[in-house]
Amino acid sequence: MKHLSSLFGTLVAVLLICCYSVSYAQCDGDMRFLYGDRSGCQKYGIALVKADSNGQHVTPTAALSLPHFKGGNKAMCRYIKKTMVYPVNMKNQKISGTTVVQALVKADSTLDDIHVVSTSGYQELDDEALRIVKSFPKIVPATQSCEPIDFIVQIPVVFSIEEEEAKEKLAEKEKLVRNIGPITLYFENDRPDPRTTKDVTSTTYKELYDAYMGKKNEYVTSSGRDLSGAAKTDAENLMTSFFKDSIETGYDRLNTFCDAIIDLLEDGQSVSFTISGFASPLSNSTYNQHLSSRRIESVMNYMMQVRGGALAPYINGSKPGLTIYKNPSGEVKRTETTTAESVTVYGLQAAKDRKIVVHNVNVY
Repeated sequence: MKHLSSLFGTLVAVLLICCYSVSYAQCDGDMRFLYGDRSGCQKYGIALVKADSNGQHVTPTAALSLPHFKGGNKAMCRYIKKTMVYPVNMKNQKISGTTVVQALVKADSTLDDIHVVSTSGYQELDDEALRIVKSFPKIVPATQSCEPIDFIVQIPVVFSIEEEEAKEKLAEKEKLVRNIGPITLYFENDRPDPRTTKDVTSTTYKELYDAYMGKKNEYVTSSGRDLSGAAKTDAENLMTSFFKDSIETGYDRLNTFCDAIIDLLEDGQSVSFTISGFASPLSNSTYNQHLSSRRIESVMNYMMQVRGGALAPYINGSKPGLTIYKNPSGEVKRTETTTAESVTVYGLQAAKDRKIVVHNVNVY
């Protein structure tokens, strides 16, 4: 705070000495100099109070409040970011620039007299900046002694090609998450924590996955143990494909999903999904209910560690934006006819039953 105060003091002195016109930024209700604080969303534009109708600088007091975007400056930053359509020609040429738009925030919360006061040097960028500001929802007006008044503001709209490319990558991740569909993860028999009735576990899915993959040959060989000829070969081939196409692919898709939702959450978006747990009907229903819960928890434990723990604060609730619904369903309910092969521990059907499913994914 001392450093910040000192910085503000220096800025005031420089501005007064050089006879610059003084402008203030409205940052979530806290008055700061435009370039005195880099913690906001400056790259997308900060609303500035310019002056009163006579062109004189106005110092905020208890009796005077300044106009601001509903939800504060961060909400305005997000609005500009989401609303901006980067001109294709400028994007192709990788051109960046800043346009400053001035507007009158009227006492009735509407904007009037919207025009460019500082050009980016490119008509296409200036036109887009005007379009964005003209599309603003109603602004909370300035008040003098609690009465709404007209007030002039300036809004720098920054066009950054680097930010635009990052925005496009984020949009691709959002599309991926929305369209990813169910992610199914598979488990070795009675894992994690076999022969217990706990609902929680300290084991991570990565540990279980590595152990399961390490027993691939055992499961392939055992899947055809009681068979012969073509039936034995078919059973072994099916189990081999299951490890490759289902177990490995599921784990890879989980990592892709986690990486994408981290970026979305850090961008301020919200994500929700359901994790349903299942077990094969080789044990009793009560036991399978506990086992399903442990399987869900093992996946949660792994998610807590992904990308250096980036998801952890969202999972434990210290950061907002992530909602996870847990659904320990117990044993899989089958309607189809089963065979002796399908109900053994090493059988393909039992292997398919031992799973959790991430589904009902929403981004908002």
